[in-house]
Amino acid sequence: MKRIFATLLIAISILLVAPVLAVKPAGNLASAENVLWHLSADVMPVPPYGSRDIPGSDTASKLIVNQPNGDVEVVITGVMNGLHPNTEYTVYLSKAYTPYVFTGWSIVGTWVIRFILGASYYHDIIINVQSDGTFSGYGGWPAGGPYTITETVTGNINVMSGDVTFHSVYNNGYWYDAIGTIASDGTMSGTWGNTGQGYGHQWLSISGQATRTHTGDTGWPGLFTSTIPPFTFTTDEYGSGSWHLNLRDGDFPEAGTYTLSVWINEAGATMLISNNFSVVVNN
Repeated sequence: MKRIFATLLIAISILLVAPVLAVKPAGNLASAENVLWHLSADVMPVPPYGSRDIPGSDTASKLIVNQPNGDVEVVITGVMNGLHPNTEYTVYLSKAYTPYVFTGWSIVGTWVIRFILGASYYHDIIINVQSDGTFSGYGGWPAGGPYTITETVTGNINVMSGDVTFHSVYNNGYWYDAIGTIASDGTMSGTWGNTGQGYGHQWLSISGQATRTHTGDTGWPGLFTSTIPPFTFTTDEYGSGSWHLNLRDGDFPEAGTYTLSVWINEAGATMLISNNFSVVVNN
């Protein structure tokens, strides 16, 4: 009898401590996942992103995603630190996104460059830029031609950094060097000069356009579901705050694996974007 009684006690204790599996797939979905935050400028193009970024807020804050056993499919918790004190932030539960990656400037084509020396001296050059950034061209003085003095130019544009360097030699032996860069609007400008006239004189493109090339998305992918609209939280005097979100069966159209992200805005601009994270639903 003692053995039978002991066996019954062991069986009852196993039943009491064994986990009760709800409508979740196989696997330990109840374990919490820490999802990384990013400053918006790290995963989206600048501009327009980056204007509200707070360096360090991405590593100081946490995003915890948990799939508990029970009626709630997903629990998402934001533990926010390093933000502005006493400030309202908006949280967007969003669709998945592909991080933006700048792949270089497209600069192929014909450009006209205008050179300025003082208030009255202008000359220009016409250059043909290749896909690797190398270029050559011709021009002279006065600007617009017909040229009394002619020049030939060779140079290079770094298609990743946008830095421009070139050298010009005139038919009368005069020469100059020039440096510059591509601006965010796709124009080019910089300075030019030589040992005789000094350096720091201005040049700018008056024709031609560079365009950015990239992989990934250039903006917000949209809300993951209309059942979870944007909501706000307010930081305390130390720039800390938290928020909590439960997603249930009705927030998902059907069973399956879904990929989400969280975006946080301040004053109408995105400043934090989470990594994508996946949740498994078996509703």
